[in-house]
Amino acid sequence: MMLRAAYRIAWKDVMGDFRRRSTLSAMLFFAISVLVVFQAAFNPDRREAMQLLPGLLWVTILFTSLVGLGRVFQAEEEDGAFEGLMLAPLGRGVIFLGKWLGNLVLTVAVEVLLLPLMLILFNVDGWSSLPAVFGVLLLGTLGLTGLGVLLAALTQAARSRETLLALLLLPLVVPLLIAGVQATAALLSGQGELTAWVRLMVVFDMIYLALAPWAFGWLVEE
Repeated sequence: MMLRAAYRIAWKDVMGDFRRRSTLSAMLFFAISVLVVFQAAFNPDRREAMQLLPGLLWVTILFTSLVGLGRVFQAEEEDGAFEGLMLAPLGRGVIFLGKWLGNLVLTVAVEVLLLPLMLILFNVDGWSSLPAVFGVLLLGTLGLTGLGVLLAALTQAARSRETLLALLLLPLVVPLLIAGVQATAALLSGQGELTAWVRLMVVFDMIYLALAPWAFGWLVEE
């Protein structure tokens, strides 16, 4: 029952966005723009691109996620339905789970398109590592979107919510981003420590996703 309710909330968000072509298209446009600008500005050779790609990939995903996170509760605000959602006979954790799953699907959809495009644009031979890199991306995205949806709920009533969301999110996800960059670099280069960084990402995911539903319930009650 709880999982079905969370699934329906996520399905509503994803299908509503596909119909409006708002969040997903904005995230894709932003991500592609960043890649094209970086490629044109630096025009790195293959060795430089291999060194640059892990950091650029995660920075692009971080700022692209901010575009989507700023719109997590946009549909409810436009329709005046946020209070109605909170009055639904559902646990606050179920509502958080539904909103998180919806945002996670949109972010992963962008990543699926972004990663191959990045390898092509920067002429990096990382196709054999693509499934493993995508696994690391997914691992990092779980924690990033979990914490992001919580902070989106905290800032959704603020006047400059996008700015406030970025100011709150960026310092808190730095450890997760560093671990993601190091793990991605180890996969693409075949050198360096991988297991320790992946374990660190799992620890941060567990912390974020364990605390976020409880904190979400506390925030909306306040």
